[in-house]
Amino acid sequence: MEAAINKELAEFKYPKNLLCRLVFAFIFFFLLYYLYSNTMVHQLHSPVLIFPYVDITYWFFHLLKIPEFITHNYFISCCFDVLLFASCVLSFLFPGKRFFVIAFFVLYCIYYIIVNSYGTQHTHSKAGILLMSLPFMVPKKMFYYMWEAMRYFALFVYADAFLWKLFRINFLTEDHGRLVIKKNFAAYLYYHPYGFWADMYTWLLKHPGIVQIIFITGFIMEGCFVIGFFTKRFDRYLLVLSILLPVGFLLLSDAFFFELLILSFTLLNFRMLSKPVRQQRTIWRSSSASLVFKNPHRFKIQGVRVFKPVRFLETPQVVPVIILACRDCISQQ
Repeated sequence: MEAAINKELAEFKYPKNLLCRLVFAFIFFFLLYYLYSNTMVHQLHSPVLIFPYVDITYWFFHLLKIPEFITHNYFISCCFDVLLFASCVLSFLFPGKRFFVIAFFVLYCIYYIIVNSYGTQHTHSKAGILLMSLPFMVPKKMFYYMWEAMRYFALFVYADAFLWKLFRINFLTEDHGRLVIKKNFAAYLYYHPYGFWADMYTWLLKHPGIVQIIFITGFIMEGCFVIGFFTKRFDRYLLVLSILLPVGFLLLSDAFFFELLILSFTLLNFRMLSKPVRQQRTIWRSSSASLVFKNPHRFKIQGVRVFKPVRFLETPQVVPVIILACRDCISQQ
């Protein structure tokens, strides 16, 4: 395992700054969505009902009166939201400055607790945005390990959902998918009995077999993430599944899990984002048209000097070289 990690670190330069900008651009988009949906701190209008449940962290914050201090003063809540946006923008503009990332992490952690406490529901999907700041808070030499840790966390999120359904044997429950639609869309169908979405959900309720097939398909898609714990070979397919699943959650369960899409960045292939650092290969073959590198400035094909050697990554330049070399060899014969 350690040898594989060292090999990957040696061959590739990890684009930390590029990934930091991608992540915080994604976060900024969702902060705008929170502002649009009236869920920023200054838009809560001094709430009083809280739901810390049995989480010690929530109780600790409320005992210190931190959420109350921020939410019950409109000016302070506005300043808090401005600082949250500013820390996100500065983290995007200056990806190498860990101070801005740490500031965003602290502010978003407080926001996370405030929204979940006064929203009377702990929305776990926001944890993705909170934790994705961690890889950019550590020194550059530790970035790889933190990024890999977030990849395993992304795999755990979906694999855990699969295991939860597996051990509860939900996939064997008759009409389970139909019951999920009934529970989550009853209010919507009552208040909006007409329209495209109402017709679609009504049609699905009349065809429970199709709904059950979709539910089992989603169950299998979540189970596929278990493979990621053993190999990265299928990360490209897991990336696609991680995008499709939140869409299915919204359409069939009325659950907004799109914030988890930020974890999908960890499934990206670094080879697509960074140029590999490879040494020029030396090829020895016994055939008459073999390529033999004599020095770093030229190579010979049967004693005929051709162009200076090019990197094998530059395929458009390699092909003409080989064609011309072969032509010269044939003409000499």
